[in-house]
Amino acid sequence: MADEDDTRDTTKAERRQTAGLWLKTQRELRGWSGSDLARRLGINQVRVSAYERGQYEVPTEVAENLATVFDLAVLDVRRHLGLWVPSETDLADLRYRPDPASLTDDMLISELIRRYQMRSDREIISVYPNRSQVPRDLWERLFTSARGEITLGGYTNYFFWTEIAGFSRLLQEKAREGVQVRILVGDPEGEVTRRREAIENAALSLTTRIKITLDEVAKIGSTPNLEVRVSDVNAEAHVSRSVFRFDNEALVSEHIAEKLGHGSLTFHLRRLQEGGAFDQYVEHVEHLWSGGHPL
Repeated sequence: MADEDDTRDTTKAERRQTAGLWLKTQRELRGWSGSDLARRLGINQVRVSAYERGQYEVPTEVAENLATVFDLAVLDVRRHLGLWVPSETDLADLRYRPDPASLTDDMLISELIRRYQMRSDREIISVYPNRSQVPRDLWERLFTSARGEITLGGYTNYFFWTEIAGFSRLLQEKAREGVQVRILVGDPEGEVTRRREAIENAALSLTTRIKITLDEVAKIGSTPNLEVRVSDVNAEAHVSRSVFRFDNEALVSEHIAEKLGHGSLTFHLRRLQEGGAFDQYVEHVEHLWSGGHPL
């Protein structure tokens, strides 16, 4: 009996440790301190620290508040914290109970949690009808706040030099700070580029815009932590979608029909979950990067 109790206590302690690590990771993803999270939850910072260390189990009411401040599904939060979640059988049973009045309190809560979990837009912060409407101060904040990685995955990227004063100097400064700066552009001599040029039929051709970027990069010269590649494998996917990543945030431009880059529908994303929209776009640009060749 004592051995069973010890095992049960160990399992609870491990569950609290796992929950605390998840809580700390989510807080750090948002760049919040322990006191920042405590203020948003309306609890003492010491209590937040105790949860993150696995000293205490996070109670239900705090879990619900965490779902609100993190903008995550309640069901996901409860699962990561090791709290009870409705079973698939419980959820399946709701399909045959369309009238909320016929549900028990537990079943009604389960249905609400399920519907909340089905939200597909929780990582989308903003949507801009075209890239040119992305606020200048947002670009500046993303660049200046990046501490680990900046990946510029536009097909030309030339607009950075025409719209941001001293852009080359900014890239050098971030690289010196230890930020890994990566620039991926299309092949100015590639077949994909030629086909896209025919579609856009723009005065300033795609090839010209790429060469502007390459010329500016050449002026920077060899700089540690700054790398440039030309897309090769799956370049067709590159020309139709631009991904600009700044640590755990990204701006993604979807190129529609014959529109130029500045007229592309653009999403502002922030990573909040594994396998979400942010992770999938990062996977996309990483595939392009690994298939590109160094300049």
